[in-house]
Amino acid sequence: MIVTATYKYDLSDDDIERIAERVVRKLEINSNKQKLLNITEAAQYCGVSPQTFWRWRKRNKDLQDIELTAGGVVQFRAEDLDEFLKNK
Repeated sequence: MIVTATYKYDLSDDDIERIAERVVRKLEINSNKQKLLNITEAAQYCGVSPQTFWRWRKRNKDLQDIELTAGGVVQFRAEDLDEFLKNK
């Protein structure tokens, strides 16, 4: 026997607006995960100064392994930095 239920939702315009804002915020967060960050942006993303990030990069093999170099410019993916910070 299959039982189904039907629910009726009465959403106000404010409710719909809040839901839409949350969806947009989530999409922005997900799209930023693929963005490539330079050293300064990566430091800001990690919440440290660029000097501290340089020191981390110099001392930590895991951070060196996730850097991407194109034309002499070092960049990092936000999702890779998230993983690094989680394991730090």
